[in-house]
Amino acid sequence: MKKSKYQQIIDRVLRPRLLELGFEQIELKDCMKPEVLYRNENLWFGTSWDWRDRYLEINLGHLHWFKDVMPRFIVLGDYSIYSNEIQKLKESDENYLENVARTIANTIEPAIKTYHEKYEEIVKRYFEERNKYARVFINHLGSEVRDEELSKYRA
Repeated sequence: MKKSKYQQIIDRVLRPRLLELGFEQIELKDCMKPEVLYRNENLWFGTSWDWRDRYLEINLGHLHWFKDVMPRFIVLGDYSIYSNEIQKLKESDENYLENVARTIANTIEPAIKTYHEKYEEIVKRYFEERNKYARVFINHLGSEVRDEELSKYRA
């Protein structure tokens, strides 16, 4: 399957940094998932860009089931909690997606350090900041994904 422009940018700009930090790219099939997904033990990095809706999602945390019309995986942990540098970028910039990938590459190591020190606190804050939708979200959030469950969806 042909990779999107965003996936190609992530491969070129961010992938080398993630591999250097011990992540491996994970390909899944027959499910809904982040467009790009990497794993380092139980730490997951996922990102997606919806060019039609102009919606960027970047997450760092644990991989969870999410109840939907078909099997769905989400990475629980909004990257902006770890680093606000991406929020400073302007989508109108010509190289926006490349700047996003470069910014993640430059901030991922301190973000991982913060993850190891404060993940439980970050998850709590994640729900507090979304309290309007938290009840619905929590009702759909499933357990953390186990390797045995994930193997069924590996591409």
